[in-house]
Amino acid sequence: MTGGEALVRTLQAEGVRYVFGNPGTTEIPLMDALENVEDIQYVTALFEGVAVGMADAYARSTGKPSFVNLHISVGIANGLSLIYNAWRGGTPMVITAGQADTKIHLHNPTLYSNMVNVMREYTKWAGEVTHPGDVAPIMRRAFNIAATPPTGPVFVSLPWNALVGEDHIAVNSPLEVSRGRPDSDLVGQAATILKNSSKPIILIGDRVAQSIGAPDAIGKFASLLGAPVYALSYSEVNIPSSHPLYMGSVYTSWLSPRYKALIDKADVAIAIGADLVTQMMPTPPVFSESTSLVHVDAHASEIGKTYTPKVGISGDIRVAVDELTNRLQGILQDQDRDVIRKRSEAINAEKLDSKSNLARKVSSSQSKRPMSPDVMMSALAKALPNNAIVCNDAISNSGALLTAIETDNPGDLFSTRGGSLGWGMPGALGLKLASPDRPVVAVVGDGSAMYTIQSLWTSVVFEIPVVYIICNNKSYRILKQAMERYLAHSEKKSQYIGLDFDKKPLDFVKMAQAFDMKGVRVESPDELIAAVKTALESKQTEIIDVVVDGAIDVQSLRSDWRSWEDYDLLR
Repeated sequence: MTGGEALVRTLQAEGVRYVFGNPGTTEIPLMDALENVEDIQYVTALFEGVAVGMADAYARSTGKPSFVNLHISVGIANGLSLIYNAWRGGTPMVITAGQADTKIHLHNPTLYSNMVNVMREYTKWAGEVTHPGDVAPIMRRAFNIAATPPTGPVFVSLPWNALVGEDHIAVNSPLEVSRGRPDSDLVGQAATILKNSSKPIILIGDRVAQSIGAPDAIGKFASLLGAPVYALSYSEVNIPSSHPLYMGSVYTSWLSPRYKALIDKADVAIAIGADLVTQMMPTPPVFSESTSLVHVDAHASEIGKTYTPKVGISGDIRVAVDELTNRLQGILQDQDRDVIRKRSEAINAEKLDSKSNLARKVSSSQSKRPMSPDVMMSALAKALPNNAIVCNDAISNSGALLTAIETDNPGDLFSTRGGSLGWGMPGALGLKLASPDRPVVAVVGDGSAMYTIQSLWTSVVFEIPVVYIICNNKSYRILKQAMERYLAHSEKKSQYIGLDFDKKPLDFVKMAQAFDMKGVRVESPDELIAAVKTALESKQTEIIDVVVDGAIDVQSLRSDWRSWEDYDLLR
């Protein structure tokens, strides 16, 4: 068989249902081979970032590697921003691109470049197949590497002669990857440290959700320990959000001194499946010597990368947390449990008080126009059905969204991660393909939506119905917030050069009409609730263009960042 046929048979063996791509001349052999099978659908994107965004979300939802096929060199370049997100987030993806025939590589053929060198920077592994007989085994290796924790994207370059050439090729069954067990002695040491702690804190990250069953295990562990849980990243359900000890997410890019003070109060911090700590701007060390650190992770190289733990435990996160819970359960005394119960009650009371304060704030702002992000997201929460999947690319409004909605089950929430804009529009389509029986509601910032607006074409042509809710604040609001932190020690009033869209506001209703879909503009909570329910009932893609307040609290942003100078006073 040809290398192209071997590639398609390998995809079938791996259970691939969709090829996400934007083709070019070098991909023709694959496109031809796909015509001979009926169980794999090619999903066309008009821009490579759309293909990558769909594949990223599909893989995260299914928990299995997705397959992407991009055009040689320039196609890779166009998809690189969302490939970067997949790399930072650890999404299992197999990314491929056609390549010129190896016989003419040294003659600088059209569009040729060394794509393997480029992609090594943003993948777990990258390689090039040079012979048709190697296509199947190398693709098998690619799927295995992508799926093995710590998961992540891989890249395979497919030269023309490797795809059109023939050989005797065997296509084998996919590999099964076992869970890695943690070191028992280290688990025991960690349990002893936690038993003796008086003010423990739990810090979780997105590798929790990548371990099946781990979010519930985290909840049980937190209840046993009686510790508040903070998410250093919450792009998926890493713990049921309604858990009485879950206190919300921490925005780490511009880390607030309040969270440094919070961690300083803890005598023990246990980080689970989290990078410590992903920041945009440097700050004083997040962990001080007075806080003992325990780090549990499937990504062994993350343990001790920046902060040295007292105990570092490498292994599958659910298995590790289960064993740590069992070990701690066995050594706790009755007096320990009394202390833990009182501590848990105090933490939950703080959480309930915070929710009550927010509810009062939302209630008092109902009539204000444009709607505040909190009012908007509170209304959205009322409109969402229980089985909805929320695709979060709300950027500066993300905090309000995550505070308003409850996401208790794995698969309820998927958020952009990595930092590059444009994920939400295609991501919603990938989530819908992965869970066709569940409604998908994407909450997307207006600026981010424009990065991959071509997703609307794919949604219509391939009949992938989702509801897009655009947070239209007519600006890059998150950059205005960053500007105010930057100006923390200045009296200057920024002109926000390049950050406003008000000279030509983005009209998403007209954009919807251009793609032959319904669009509606809303300005009040009641209008939003009605529009969401109507859109979901239609079972077609619709855009809800929400006018939301883009104002920022200048004084609060500046004073918060400025207080890094005297954060010791906050302890």
